[in-house]
Parts: sequence; structure tokens; C-alpha cells
Amino acid sequence: MRPRPLFSIVIPVFNEEGNIKLLISSLENALTEYNYELIFVDDFSSDESCKIINSEANPHTSLIVFELHKGQSSALASGIKRARGHYIVTMDGDLQNDPSDIPKMLDLIQNEALDMVIGFRQNRQDPFLKTMPSKIANFIIRMTTQLQIRDSGCALKVMTSKIAKELPLYGELHRFMALNAHLRGARIKEVPVIHHPRIHGASKYGLERTYKVLKDLSQILISHKKAYSKRVRT
Repeated sequence: MRPRPLFSIVIPVFNEEGNIKLLISSLENALTEYNYELIFVDDFSSDESCKIINSEANPHTSLIVFELHKGQSSALASGIKRARGHYIVTMDGDLQNDPSDIPKMLDLIQNEALDMVIGFRQNRQDPFLKTMPSKIANFIIRMTTQLQIRDSGCALKVMTSKIAKELPLYGELHRFMALNAHLRGARIKEVPVIHHPRIHGASKYGLERTYKVLKDLSQILISHKKAYSKRVRT
């Protein structure tokens, strides 16, 4: 049996003190046979998130701490920059993603030589305020590009280090990693994943983020159209 390649798990954290301990133990249980590093990025939490991460840390774990609140995209960018793995896994720190889905996603990306595997939350456990903007964005993506996936905003993704380190991450662009990868020619597949309701802590999503999400999506599509038109003219 060939040795498993190192992969990196990048998890942005913002006030998730009630979830971190169980998240780390769940990852350890799901990945006992894997060679991985775990990178937490604390986005200026005001609770005990950093303290708990340090107290629960194992040899796989490292922590990046922001001194200002920069947002999820910036947190992911910092974690991905540090990541040493051949593959990079991204997921949320709120226990809504299930670590048990990671092995099948890793197997798929390796066996089919893909650039990205993204989760599809078949039974999404979120309120209407979060699901409706996602449905609108996913519909727009399917209608305006050839990327036929149903859940581009799912945080649980596995991708090659190469594609991860090429993707722009600022504003709300973490929600469109799959779209930006697709526009760069990446080979992407979607697989059903488990999604749990949030038990501890509060959602960071509000109406103001809906506007930002749709604005960033519009900018991506307009930039792509301009770049395509320029290539056609030349």
C-alpha cells in the first residue's frame, strides 16, 4: 500500500469556543489513517477560541491569529498560504461540516485526478436567511457558466494545493472558490455530504452579507466576460 500524501486542513475560526474541542476530536477520529496538518486561523475572536485551540492542540495542529477582524476569505487565504500539503481541505469551524466526509472526498480527487471536490449539502440545516441567497447565487452560476454544481457555497472542499494557492480570496470570494477554479479550467466534481445544524455559537451571516455575496458574484462574472471578449478579439 502506497503511503498517503500529506494534506492540509484549513479552518477559519471566529468565536467558536463551544465547537473547537469536539471538532478536533472528530477530525482525529475520522483521519486516524491519514497524514495531515491542521491549520486554524482565528479571525480576532473575542471568546476563548484561541485558548481552547492551544489547549487541545496535537502535533498536527498550528494556529494563525489575526489582530484585527478580516473576514473568512482573508482567514482562508492565510491558512492556504501556510499549508504544506499536496491537497488542501477547507471547512467551517462550527461543526456543521462532518469530518467523516473528508476521506471519500480525498479518494475521489486522487482516483479521478481532479482539481477540486466540493460538498453538496443535500439536507442543509440552515435558516432561510442563509439558504435563499445561496440558491440565487447557485442558479445564476448555472445559468451563466458551464459549472453545473448545486452548492458552490459549501465550505467543505478538497482541492490540489496548486489550484488553492491560485485562487483570489478577499471580500466574500470564499463562497466562489469553485467558480473561480472552474474559470481557470479546473476539473471539479460535487459529492453529497452531511450537514449538521449549528448547536453552539451564533451564525455570522446577515442581510448585509447577502448584498456582498451577490456583488462579488457579479464582479466575477463581469470580469470573466470581459476577459473572454478580449481573447476573442485577439
